[in-house]
Amino acid sequence: MNMVMTRTMNFPTMEDSNLTGGISFEFIRETFNQKFETPVLFISRGEIVRNYNALKAALPRADIHYAVKSNNHQVILDEIFSCGGNFDVCSAGEVDRAIKAGVKPQDLMHSLPVKPVHEFDNAVGRGVNIFVVDNPDEIQKLSRYRDKKLKIMIRYRINTNTTAVVNLQYKFGCTVDDVLPLAHLIREAGHEFYGLSFHIGSQCIYSENYVKAITTAGELIKELDMAGFKTSILNIGGGFPVEYVEPIPGIEEFCQPIGEALDDNIRPDIKIICEPGRFISASPVTLICSIVGKSLRDGKMWYYLDDGLYSTFSGIVFDHCQYPVITNRTGEEKLSVLAGPTCDSFDVMYDGLMIPEHHIGDMLIFPMTGAYCAVSGSDFNSLRRPEYKIID
Repeated sequence: MNMVMTRTMNFPTMEDSNLTGGISFEFIRETFNQKFETPVLFISRGEIVRNYNALKAALPRADIHYAVKSNNHQVILDEIFSCGGNFDVCSAGEVDRAIKAGVKPQDLMHSLPVKPVHEFDNAVGRGVNIFVVDNPDEIQKLSRYRDKKLKIMIRYRINTNTTAVVNLQYKFGCTVDDVLPLAHLIREAGHEFYGLSFHIGSQCIYSENYVKAITTAGELIKELDMAGFKTSILNIGGGFPVEYVEPIPGIEEFCQPIGEALDDNIRPDIKIICEPGRFISASPVTLICSIVGKSLRDGKMWYYLDDGLYSTFSGIVFDHCQYPVITNRTGEEKLSVLAGPTCDSFDVMYDGLMIPEHHIGDMLIFPMTGAYCAVSGSDFNSLRRPEYKIID
């Protein structure tokens, strides 16, 4: 069970909060007065654009390649492409969605460092030619593409005193000392060493980790220069944080030291890209659930919702997030539990909420549920997954 407390809001507190994401206060008020089938995910086109523009303004030197894995809904991809953005893809399915949005395959970045050969074949066959590797065995797979000269980036990792909520350096990234030998292997395989890549992790609140990785990139670029390798691009990854429960720095404040590190360490002719996922996709989506069951158990009010850990709330498990809870009920708060609709006792999202008593049929609203939620859910128990509804 998830014993972590989260932030709960009713109307009086919600008006003073910025945690409603892309859903306006008036829209939420009207939602509570309507009757419709739940669960449902409302998505805001306008919020997607606002987030894209906010990050672009905060980090003007970096081109945005949206991480499709965070939420692959076509509306998000279409809006990003219309803003001038590009995409970071990891599979054939993501390549298809990005191309559908209008991007040219050769402009995509396939950033998964370890890929099955069939994924390589599919991407190369579609026209993708920018890839990321972090080990010699992956480079060996490139030998099958003798008729093409692919652009290969090397992903490295650094040591940090702090980590992101999801540490993406745990699974991928070579050591700094391995970079130059890998560059030689890429050249020997008949392909182009194109640049460097790192990814500190997802929901990272420590700008200094980016600064350290960028400083390391500057040192590596000098070493590569001396060895005769041209670095054309530096990918600084994603991980830019959003506010769920705990306050975090605004994106301008967060990115300021990152931008300064880029200017101090990376020469102007090297292209910079970033891979935001969560920062763009989290706030445009809001989940609406209904209470389908209720029980008093061991001194706690248990509420059973029509969505749970095996569906949209999978982000609690895989993304280690807690989402704010909005209710229109007021009155004495009682110790409460929110559980999902499946037959599994693991399917409990919140244990320890203090909320007023609710009734079967009442709705609860969960903002900030756009990133790593629906995409990691399943159809366990063959229950209905929520559909998306576009609100603007």
